[in-house]
Amino acid sequence: MRYKKALLINPSVAGSYLGPIRPSAGLGYISQFLETNSVAVEVVDMVLGIKIKHLWDKIDKFMPEIIGVTVWTYKYRDTYGLIEAIKKKYPDIKVVVGGPHISTLRRDALSECSAIDFGIVLEGENTFLELCQGKDFKEIKGLMHRDKGEIIYNGDREFNADLDSLPFPKYGKFELNKYFLKEIMIISSRGCPYDCIYCPVKLAIGRNLRVRSAKNVVDEIEYWYAKNYRRFNFADDNFTFFKERVYEICDEIKKRGLTGLDLRCGNGIRADKVDRDLLFRMRETGFNYIGFGVEAGNNRVLGILKKGEPIERIEAAISDACSLGYDVTLFFLAGSPGETAADIEDSVRLAEKYPVFEARFYNIIPYPGTELFKWLKEKNLFLEDPQKYLNEASAFSNKPLFETEELPRGERIKIFKNLKKAENRILKRTIKRKLKKFGWPGMFAANFISVRLIYYLIRHHKNIRGIFERVRLNRTQSGAR
Repeated sequence: MRYKKALLINPSVAGSYLGPIRPSAGLGYISQFLETNSVAVEVVDMVLGIKIKHLWDKIDKFMPEIIGVTVWTYKYRDTYGLIEAIKKKYPDIKVVVGGPHISTLRRDALSECSAIDFGIVLEGENTFLELCQGKDFKEIKGLMHRDKGEIIYNGDREFNADLDSLPFPKYGKFELNKYFLKEIMIISSRGCPYDCIYCPVKLAIGRNLRVRSAKNVVDEIEYWYAKNYRRFNFADDNFTFFKERVYEICDEIKKRGLTGLDLRCGNGIRADKVDRDLLFRMRETGFNYIGFGVEAGNNRVLGILKKGEPIERIEAAISDACSLGYDVTLFFLAGSPGETAADIEDSVRLAEKYPVFEARFYNIIPYPGTELFKWLKEKNLFLEDPQKYLNEASAFSNKPLFETEELPRGERIKIFKNLKKAENRILKRTIKRKLKKFGWPGMFAANFISVRLIYYLIRHHKNIRGIFERVRLNRTQSGAR
Protein backbone atom coordinates (compact mmCIF):
# COMPACT_ATOMS: atom_id res chain seq x y z
CA MET A 1 0.00 0.00 0.00
CA ARG A 2 1.54 3.31 -1.10
CA TYR A 3 -0.78 5.55 0.94
CA LYS A 4 -2.54 4.01 3.94
CA LYS A 5 -4.11 7.22 5.27
CA ALA A 6 -6.04 9.77 3.20
CA LEU A 7 -7.54 13.08 4.30
CA LEU A 8 -10.33 14.38 2.06
CA ILE A 9 -11.16 18.09 1.98
CA ASN A 10 -14.21 19.90 0.67
CA PRO A 11 -12.96 23.51 0.53
CA SER A 12 -15.04 26.47 1.66
CA VAL A 13 -16.08 28.76 -1.17
CA ALA A 14 -16.41 32.42 -0.24
CA GLY A 15 -19.74 33.83 -1.35
CA SER A 16 -21.24 30.40 -2.02
CA TYR A 17 -24.98 30.64 -2.64
CA LEU A 18 -25.86 27.34 -1.07
CA GLY A 19 -23.86 27.09 2.13
CA PRO A 20 -23.63 23.89 4.21
CA ILE A 21 -26.98 22.45 3.14
CA ARG A 22 -26.06 18.76 3.18
CA PRO A 23 -22.91 16.59 2.99
CA SER A 24 -21.16 16.23 -0.36
CA ALA A 25 -22.28 13.01 -2.06
CA GLY A 26 -19.24 12.98 -4.33
CA LEU A 27 -16.83 13.13 -1.41
CA GLY A 28 -19.04 10.64 0.40
CA TYR A 29 -18.61 8.10 -2.40
CA ILE A 30 -14.82 8.51 -2.48
CA SER A 31 -14.45 8.19 1.29
CA GLN A 32 -16.74 5.16 1.50
CA PHE A 33 -14.96 3.39 -1.36
CA LEU A 34 -11.51 3.98 0.12
CA GLU A 35 -12.60 2.85 3.59
CA THR A 36 -14.20 -0.30 2.16
CA ASN A 37 -10.85 -1.08 0.55
CA SER A 38 -8.72 -0.69 3.70
CA VAL A 39 -7.57 2.92 3.35
CA ALA A 40 -7.97 4.93 6.58
CA VAL A 41 -9.94 8.09 5.84
CA GLU A 42 -10.78 11.37 7.55
CA VAL A 43 -12.91 14.15 6.08
CA VAL A 44 -12.82 17.91 6.59
CA ASP A 45 -15.79 19.78 5.10
CA MET A 46 -14.66 23.40 5.35
CA VAL A 47 -18.06 24.58 4.11
CA LEU A 48 -19.17 24.05 7.72
CA GLY A 49 -17.07 27.05 8.68
CA ILE A 50 -13.94 25.14 9.64
CA LYS A 51 -10.97 27.51 9.82
CA ILE A 52 -7.49 26.86 8.53
CA LYS A 53 -6.18 26.44 12.10
CA HIS A 54 -8.54 23.53 12.65
CA LEU A 55 -7.46 21.99 9.35
CA TRP A 56 -3.83 22.12 10.53
CA ASP A 57 -4.89 20.51 13.81
CA LYS A 58 -6.64 17.73 11.89
CA ILE A 59 -3.61 17.08 9.71
CA ASP A 60 -1.24 17.08 12.70
CA LYS A 61 -3.45 14.64 14.56
CA PHE A 62 -4.30 12.27 11.69
CA MET A 63 -0.95 12.51 9.87
CA PRO A 64 -2.25 11.58 6.38
CA GLU A 65 0.07 10.39 3.65
CA ILE A 66 -2.10 11.90 0.91
CA ILE A 67 -4.66 14.70 0.90
CA GLY A 68 -7.51 14.79 -1.62
CA VAL A 69 -9.17 18.11 -2.46
CA THR A 70 -12.37 18.70 -4.43
CA VAL A 71 -12.03 21.60 -6.88
CA TRP A 72 -15.10 23.45 -8.15
CA THR A 73 -14.77 25.99 -10.95
CA TYR A 74 -16.34 28.75 -8.87
CA LYS A 75 -13.55 30.35 -6.79
CA TYR A 76 -11.09 27.72 -7.97
CA ARG A 77 -8.21 30.15 -7.37
CA ASP A 78 -9.12 30.22 -3.68
CA THR A 79 -8.87 26.43 -3.66
CA TYR A 80 -5.49 26.64 -5.39
CA GLY A 81 -4.42 28.99 -2.60
CA LEU A 82 -5.52 26.44 0.01
CA ILE A 83 -3.58 23.69 -1.77
CA GLU A 84 -0.46 25.88 -1.93
CA ALA A 85 -0.76 26.62 1.80
CA ILE A 86 -1.07 22.88 2.55
CA LYS A 87 1.96 22.09 0.43
CA LYS A 88 4.02 24.86 2.01
CA LYS A 89 3.26 23.65 5.55
CA TYR A 90 3.38 19.92 4.75
CA PRO A 91 5.72 19.52 1.74
CA ASP A 92 6.04 15.75 2.18
CA ILE A 93 2.30 15.07 1.96
CA LYS A 94 1.06 14.39 -1.56
CA VAL A 95 -1.95 16.32 -2.83
CA VAL A 96 -4.44 14.87 -5.30
CA VAL A 97 -7.34 16.86 -6.75
CA GLY A 98 -10.59 15.90 -8.42
CA GLY A 99 -14.01 17.30 -9.15
CA PRO A 100 -15.74 19.09 -12.05
CA HIS A 101 -13.04 21.72 -12.55
CA ILE A 102 -10.29 19.12 -12.89
CA SER A 103 -12.29 16.90 -15.24
CA THR A 104 -13.01 19.90 -17.45
CA LEU A 105 -9.63 21.68 -17.53
CA ARG A 106 -7.39 18.64 -16.96
CA ARG A 107 -3.70 19.45 -17.59
CA ASP A 108 -4.36 23.19 -17.44
CA ALA A 109 -5.31 22.88 -13.77
CA LEU A 110 -1.98 21.26 -12.85
CA SER A 111 -0.14 23.83 -14.97
CA GLU A 112 -1.81 26.67 -13.05
CA CYS A 113 -1.17 25.18 -9.59
CA SER A 114 2.28 23.64 -9.17
CA ALA A 115 1.42 22.48 -5.64
CA ILE A 116 -0.84 19.75 -7.06
CA ASP A 117 0.87 16.36 -7.30
CA PHE A 118 -1.93 14.35 -8.93
CA GLY A 119 -5.19 15.01 -10.72
CA ILE A 120 -8.10 12.60 -11.13
CA VAL A 121 -10.32 12.94 -14.19
CA LEU A 122 -13.96 11.80 -14.34
CA GLU A 123 -15.00 9.02 -11.90
CA GLY A 124 -12.56 8.94 -9.02
CA GLU A 125 -13.18 5.85 -6.92
CA ASN A 126 -10.97 3.28 -8.64
CA THR A 127 -8.35 5.79 -9.77
CA PHE A 128 -7.88 7.09 -6.22
CA LEU A 129 -7.76 3.55 -4.82
CA GLU A 130 -5.14 2.36 -7.33
CA LEU A 131 -3.06 5.44 -6.50
CA CYS A 132 -3.21 4.52 -2.80
CA GLN A 133 -2.55 0.83 -3.45
CA GLY A 134 0.74 1.55 -5.19
CA LYS A 135 0.03 0.80 -8.82
CA ASP A 136 2.56 2.35 -11.21
CA PHE A 137 1.53 5.94 -11.98
CA LYS A 138 1.78 5.35 -15.73
CA GLU A 139 -0.65 2.45 -15.56
CA ILE A 140 -3.46 4.20 -13.67
CA LYS A 141 -6.17 5.29 -16.08
CA GLY A 142 -7.82 8.62 -15.25
CA LEU A 143 -4.71 9.87 -13.42
CA MET A 144 -2.61 12.96 -14.14
CA HIS A 145 0.86 13.04 -12.59
CA ARG A 146 4.16 14.87 -12.97
CA ASP A 147 7.30 13.31 -14.43
CA LYS A 148 10.46 15.45 -14.61
CA GLY A 149 8.43 18.61 -14.94
CA GLU A 150 6.05 17.22 -17.55
CA ILE A 151 2.36 16.66 -16.82
CA ILE A 152 1.37 13.16 -17.91
CA TYR A 153 -2.21 12.02 -18.43
CA ASN A 154 -2.78 8.31 -18.84
CA GLY A 155 -6.10 8.62 -20.67
CA ASP A 156 -9.70 8.26 -19.60
CA ARG A 157 -10.69 5.31 -17.44
CA GLU A 158 -13.56 3.20 -18.69
CA PHE A 159 -16.72 4.16 -16.83
CA ASN A 160 -18.02 1.81 -14.17
CA ALA A 161 -21.07 0.17 -15.73
CA ASP A 162 -22.12 -1.57 -12.50
CA LEU A 163 -22.98 1.28 -10.13
CA ASP A 164 -24.48 -1.22 -7.67
CA SER A 165 -20.93 -2.42 -7.03
CA LEU A 166 -20.04 0.92 -5.43
CA PRO A 167 -20.94 1.24 -1.73
CA PHE A 168 -23.24 4.20 -1.17
CA PRO A 169 -22.00 6.90 1.23
CA LYS A 170 -22.62 6.41 4.94
CA TYR A 171 -20.81 9.63 5.91
CA GLY A 172 -19.13 8.09 8.92
CA LYS A 173 -16.44 10.79 8.93
CA PHE A 174 -18.81 13.72 8.31
CA GLU A 175 -20.29 15.97 11.01
CA LEU A 176 -23.87 15.36 9.92
CA ASN A 177 -25.45 17.32 12.76
CA LYS A 178 -23.88 20.56 11.51
CA TYR A 179 -25.61 20.77 8.11
CA PHE A 180 -28.62 22.99 7.50
CA LEU A 181 -30.92 20.16 6.52
CA LYS A 182 -31.38 16.63 7.73
CA GLU A 183 -31.27 15.49 4.14
CA ILE A 184 -29.37 12.89 2.14
CA MET A 185 -28.45 13.49 -1.48
CA ILE A 186 -28.85 10.42 -3.66
CA ILE A 187 -27.06 9.88 -6.96
CA SER A 188 -28.95 7.05 -8.64
CA SER A 189 -27.37 7.42 -12.08
CA ARG A 190 -24.31 8.86 -13.78
CA GLY A 191 -23.82 10.26 -17.26
CA CYS A 192 -25.78 12.45 -19.68
CA PRO A 193 -26.35 11.52 -23.35
CA TYR A 194 -27.74 14.87 -24.48
CA ASP A 195 -26.12 17.57 -26.65
CA CYS A 196 -27.08 20.85 -24.93
CA ILE A 197 -24.53 23.41 -26.16
CA TYR A 198 -24.05 25.10 -22.78
CA CYS A 199 -23.76 22.14 -20.40
CA PRO A 200 -20.39 20.94 -19.05
CA VAL A 201 -21.91 17.99 -17.17
CA LYS A 202 -20.97 15.41 -19.78
CA LEU A 203 -17.36 16.64 -19.57
CA ALA A 204 -17.32 15.77 -15.86
CA ILE A 205 -19.42 12.57 -15.74
CA GLY A 206 -19.44 11.36 -19.35
CA ARG A 207 -22.15 10.78 -21.95
CA ASN A 208 -22.73 7.11 -21.18
CA LEU A 209 -25.79 6.90 -18.91
CA ARG A 210 -25.50 4.26 -16.21
CA VAL A 211 -28.06 3.60 -13.49
CA ARG A 212 -28.29 1.89 -10.12
CA SER A 213 -30.96 -0.76 -9.68
CA ALA A 214 -34.19 0.11 -7.90
CA LYS A 215 -33.29 -2.26 -5.07
CA ASN A 216 -29.89 -0.65 -4.58
CA VAL A 217 -31.36 2.85 -4.51
CA VAL A 218 -34.00 1.91 -1.96
CA ASP A 219 -31.37 0.09 0.11
CA GLU A 220 -29.74 3.50 0.56
CA ILE A 221 -33.03 5.16 1.46
CA GLU A 222 -33.85 2.39 3.94
CA TYR A 223 -30.42 2.64 5.57
CA TRP A 224 -31.00 6.31 6.34
CA TYR A 225 -34.68 5.78 7.14
CA ALA A 226 -33.57 3.55 10.02
CA LYS A 227 -31.51 6.51 11.25
CA ASN A 228 -34.62 8.70 11.23
CA TYR A 229 -33.95 10.49 7.93
CA ARG A 230 -37.00 11.19 5.81
CA ARG A 231 -35.80 13.76 3.28
CA PHE A 232 -33.90 12.59 0.18
CA ASN A 233 -32.83 14.72 -2.77
CA PHE A 234 -32.08 12.98 -6.07
CA ALA A 235 -29.17 14.83 -7.66
CA ASP A 236 -29.26 12.92 -10.95
CA ASP A 237 -29.22 14.76 -14.23
CA ASN A 238 -31.46 12.04 -15.68
CA PHE A 239 -33.36 10.44 -12.79
CA THR A 240 -36.50 9.75 -14.86
CA PHE A 241 -34.72 8.76 -18.09
CA PHE A 242 -35.91 5.16 -17.68
CA LYS A 243 -39.50 5.52 -16.50
CA GLU A 244 -39.84 1.83 -15.67
CA ARG A 245 -36.96 2.10 -13.19
CA VAL A 246 -38.71 4.99 -11.42
CA TYR A 247 -41.86 2.87 -11.12
CA GLU A 248 -39.71 0.07 -9.68
CA ILE A 249 -38.20 2.46 -7.13
CA CYS A 250 -41.68 3.60 -6.09
CA ASP A 251 -42.88 -0.02 -5.82
CA GLU A 252 -39.83 -0.98 -3.75
CA ILE A 253 -40.39 1.94 -1.36
CA LYS A 254 -44.02 0.90 -0.87
CA LYS A 255 -43.10 -2.77 -0.43
CA ARG A 256 -40.68 -1.90 2.38
CA GLY A 257 -43.22 0.32 4.15
CA LEU A 258 -41.12 3.49 3.98
CA THR A 259 -43.75 6.12 4.68
CA GLY A 260 -43.63 9.81 5.50
CA LEU A 261 -40.88 10.50 2.97
CA ASP A 262 -40.04 13.89 1.51
CA LEU A 263 -38.50 13.02 -1.86
CA ARG A 264 -37.15 15.68 -4.21
CA CYS A 265 -35.69 16.07 -7.68
CA GLY A 266 -33.98 19.33 -6.88
CA ASN A 267 -31.37 19.17 -9.62
CA GLY A 268 -34.06 19.21 -12.28
CA ILE A 269 -35.43 16.55 -14.61
CA ARG A 270 -36.33 16.58 -18.30
CA ALA A 271 -39.97 17.26 -19.02
CA ASP A 272 -40.01 14.80 -21.92
CA LYS A 273 -39.06 11.97 -19.56
CA VAL A 274 -42.20 12.16 -17.40
CA ASP A 275 -45.93 11.90 -17.98
CA ARG A 276 -48.93 12.42 -15.74
CA ASP A 277 -49.14 8.74 -14.72
CA LEU A 278 -45.50 8.66 -13.63
CA LEU A 279 -45.79 11.98 -11.80
CA PHE A 280 -48.88 10.69 -9.99
CA ARG A 281 -47.08 7.50 -8.91
CA MET A 282 -44.09 9.48 -7.70
CA ARG A 283 -46.34 11.91 -5.83
CA GLU A 284 -48.16 9.20 -3.88
CA THR A 285 -44.79 7.63 -3.02
CA GLY A 286 -43.53 10.81 -1.37
CA PHE A 287 -42.09 13.01 -4.12
CA ASN A 288 -43.03 16.58 -3.25
CA TYR A 289 -40.62 18.78 -5.17
CA ILE A 290 -39.53 18.77 -8.81
CA GLY A 291 -37.34 21.07 -10.84
CA PHE A 292 -37.64 21.30 -14.61
CA GLY A 293 -34.77 22.50 -16.76
CA VAL A 294 -36.84 24.63 -19.15
CA GLU A 295 -34.00 26.92 -20.33
CA ALA A 296 -36.09 28.93 -22.83
CA GLY A 297 -39.70 29.90 -23.48
CA ASN A 298 -40.05 28.95 -27.15
CA ASN A 299 -39.00 26.28 -29.61
CA ARG A 300 -36.68 28.53 -31.63
CA VAL A 301 -34.28 29.13 -28.73
CA LEU A 302 -34.64 25.54 -27.47
CA GLY A 303 -33.50 24.47 -30.93
CA ILE A 304 -30.44 26.73 -30.78
CA LEU A 305 -29.55 25.24 -27.39
CA LYS A 306 -30.03 21.69 -28.77
CA LYS A 307 -32.26 20.95 -25.80
CA GLY A 308 -34.00 18.18 -27.71
CA GLU A 309 -37.54 18.65 -26.34
CA PRO A 310 -40.42 20.86 -27.55
CA ILE A 311 -41.93 23.64 -25.48
CA GLU A 312 -45.35 21.95 -25.75
CA ARG A 313 -44.04 18.89 -23.92
CA ILE A 314 -42.38 21.07 -21.29
CA GLU A 315 -45.60 22.99 -20.63
CA ALA A 316 -47.62 19.78 -20.34
CA ALA A 317 -45.22 18.42 -17.70
CA ILE A 318 -45.30 21.68 -15.73
CA SER A 319 -49.10 21.76 -15.83
CA ASP A 320 -49.37 18.13 -14.70
CA ALA A 321 -46.88 18.58 -11.86
CA CYS A 322 -48.60 21.70 -10.56
CA SER A 323 -52.05 20.13 -10.70
CA LEU A 324 -50.77 17.10 -8.75
CA GLY A 325 -49.60 19.32 -5.92
CA TYR A 326 -45.84 19.39 -6.47
CA ASP A 327 -43.70 22.32 -5.49
CA VAL A 328 -42.25 23.09 -8.93
CA THR A 329 -39.16 25.13 -9.71
CA LEU A 330 -38.41 26.18 -13.27
CA PHE A 331 -34.83 26.79 -14.38
CA PHE A 332 -34.21 29.19 -17.27
CA LEU A 333 -31.12 30.52 -19.02
CA ALA A 334 -30.90 34.15 -20.07
CA GLY A 335 -28.91 35.52 -22.98
CA SER A 336 -28.40 32.40 -25.08
CA PRO A 337 -26.98 32.74 -28.61
CA GLY A 338 -29.62 34.15 -30.93
CA GLU A 339 -31.99 34.91 -28.05
CA THR A 340 -33.77 38.26 -28.19
CA ALA A 341 -35.51 40.37 -25.58
CA ALA A 342 -38.83 39.10 -26.98
CA ASP A 343 -37.66 35.50 -26.50
CA ILE A 344 -36.85 36.21 -22.86
CA GLU A 345 -40.32 37.70 -22.43
CA ASP A 346 -41.65 34.32 -23.62
CA SER A 347 -39.69 32.67 -20.79
CA VAL A 348 -41.15 35.07 -18.23
CA ARG A 349 -44.69 34.53 -19.53
CA LEU A 350 -44.22 30.78 -19.23
CA ALA A 351 -42.86 31.09 -15.68
CA GLU A 352 -45.85 33.20 -14.60
CA LYS A 353 -48.44 31.09 -16.40
CA TYR A 354 -48.48 28.24 -13.87
CA PRO A 355 -48.67 28.17 -10.04
CA VAL A 356 -45.03 27.11 -9.69
CA PHE A 357 -43.10 27.41 -6.44
CA GLU A 358 -40.39 29.56 -8.00
CA ALA A 359 -38.55 30.35 -11.23
CA ARG A 360 -34.83 30.95 -11.52
CA PHE A 361 -33.31 32.84 -14.42
CA TYR A 362 -29.61 32.10 -14.68
CA ASN A 363 -26.86 34.01 -16.40
CA ILE A 364 -25.55 31.51 -18.95
CA ILE A 365 -21.93 30.55 -18.21
CA PRO A 366 -19.68 29.51 -21.13
CA TYR A 367 -17.55 26.64 -19.79
CA PRO A 368 -14.45 25.43 -21.65
CA GLY A 369 -15.08 22.35 -23.73
CA THR A 370 -18.72 23.17 -24.46
CA GLU A 371 -20.07 23.99 -27.90
CA LEU A 372 -21.15 27.39 -26.57
CA PHE A 373 -17.60 28.23 -25.47
CA LYS A 374 -16.14 27.24 -28.83
CA TRP A 375 -18.73 29.31 -30.70
CA LEU A 376 -18.10 32.42 -28.62
CA LYS A 377 -14.36 32.04 -29.03
CA GLU A 378 -14.67 31.75 -32.81
CA LYS A 379 -16.94 34.82 -32.96
CA ASN A 380 -14.79 36.76 -30.44
CA LEU A 381 -17.84 37.67 -28.36
CA PHE A 382 -16.36 37.37 -24.86
CA LEU A 383 -16.60 40.49 -22.70
CA GLU A 384 -14.10 39.10 -20.21
CA ASP A 385 -11.17 36.71 -20.47
CA PRO A 386 -12.35 33.17 -19.56
CA GLN A 387 -9.41 32.66 -17.19
CA LYS A 388 -10.72 35.60 -15.18
CA TYR A 389 -14.46 35.03 -15.28
CA LEU A 390 -14.34 31.30 -14.56
CA ASN A 391 -13.11 32.02 -11.05
CA GLU A 392 -16.20 34.17 -10.51
CA ALA A 393 -18.48 31.94 -12.60
CA SER A 394 -21.73 32.20 -10.67
CA ALA A 395 -24.99 31.70 -12.51
CA PHE A 396 -26.56 33.97 -9.87
CA SER A 397 -24.55 37.01 -10.98
CA ASN A 398 -26.06 39.41 -13.51
CA LYS A 399 -22.68 40.35 -14.95
CA PRO A 400 -22.67 39.62 -18.71
CA LEU A 401 -19.77 37.41 -19.79
CA PHE A 402 -20.41 37.79 -23.52
CA GLU A 403 -22.68 39.72 -25.84
CA THR A 404 -24.45 38.96 -29.08
CA GLU A 405 -25.89 41.07 -31.88
CA GLU A 406 -29.38 40.40 -30.49
CA LEU A 407 -28.45 41.24 -26.89
CA PRO A 408 -25.51 43.61 -26.44
CA ARG A 409 -23.97 44.16 -23.01
CA GLY A 410 -26.16 47.07 -21.88
CA GLU A 411 -29.36 45.30 -22.85
CA ARG A 412 -28.27 42.20 -20.97
CA ILE A 413 -27.70 44.11 -17.75
CA LYS A 414 -31.15 45.67 -18.01
CA ILE A 415 -32.79 42.31 -18.75
CA PHE A 416 -31.06 40.55 -15.85
CA LYS A 417 -32.40 43.18 -13.45
CA ASN A 418 -35.92 42.71 -14.80
CA LEU A 419 -35.61 38.95 -14.46
CA LYS A 420 -34.81 39.33 -10.76
CA LYS A 421 -38.04 41.30 -10.43
CA ALA A 422 -39.91 38.49 -12.16
CA GLU A 423 -38.39 35.96 -9.74
CA ASN A 424 -39.55 38.09 -6.83
CA ARG A 425 -43.08 38.39 -8.23
CA ILE A 426 -43.39 34.64 -8.59
CA LEU A 427 -41.94 34.02 -5.13
CA LYS A 428 -44.29 36.55 -3.53
CA ARG A 429 -47.28 35.00 -5.30
CA THR A 430 -46.24 31.55 -4.07
CA ILE A 431 -45.82 32.58 -0.45
CA LYS A 432 -49.18 34.37 -0.46
CA ARG A 433 -50.81 31.27 -1.92
CA LYS A 434 -49.32 29.05 0.77
CA LEU A 435 -50.22 31.40 3.65
CA LYS A 436 -53.65 32.47 2.41
CA LYS A 437 -55.45 30.09 4.76
CA PHE A 438 -54.09 32.09 7.73
CA GLY A 439 -56.00 35.22 6.70
CA TRP A 440 -54.50 38.69 7.10
CA PRO A 441 -51.67 37.49 9.38
CA GLY A 442 -50.67 35.13 6.61
CA MET A 443 -50.72 37.90 4.01
CA PHE A 444 -48.61 40.11 6.31
CA ALA A 445 -46.11 37.28 6.78
CA ALA A 446 -46.06 36.65 3.01
CA ASN A 447 -45.13 40.24 2.27
CA PHE A 448 -42.40 40.04 4.92
CA ILE A 449 -40.97 36.70 3.78
CA SER A 450 -41.00 37.61 0.09
CA VAL A 451 -38.55 40.44 0.68
CA ARG A 452 -35.40 39.05 -0.94
CA LEU A 453 -33.20 39.60 2.11
CA ILE A 454 -35.60 37.72 4.38
CA TYR A 455 -35.89 34.86 1.89
CA TYR A 456 -32.10 34.75 1.71
CA LEU A 457 -31.97 34.30 5.49
CA ILE A 458 -34.54 31.52 5.28
CA ARG A 459 -32.34 29.69 2.78
CA HIS A 460 -29.03 30.32 4.55
CA HIS A 461 -29.66 30.29 8.31
CA LYS A 462 -29.71 26.77 9.71
CA ASN A 463 -32.39 27.20 12.39
CA ILE A 464 -34.67 29.47 10.31
CA ARG A 465 -34.39 27.15 7.32
CA GLY A 466 -35.20 24.16 9.49
CA ILE A 467 -38.46 25.77 10.68
CA PHE A 468 -39.38 26.78 7.12
CA GLU A 469 -38.77 23.25 5.79
CA ARG A 470 -40.85 21.66 8.56
CA VAL A 471 -43.77 23.93 7.70
CA ARG A 472 -43.36 23.12 4.00
CA LEU A 473 -43.17 19.37 4.66
CA ASN A 474 -46.29 19.39 6.82
CA ARG A 475 -48.12 21.22 4.06
CA THR A 476 -47.02 18.83 1.30
CA GLN A 477 -47.74 15.70 3.33
CA SER A 478 -51.19 16.90 4.34
CA GLY A 479 -51.79 17.82 0.70
CA ALA A 480 -50.81 14.30 -0.37
CA ARG A 481 -53.44 12.84 1.95
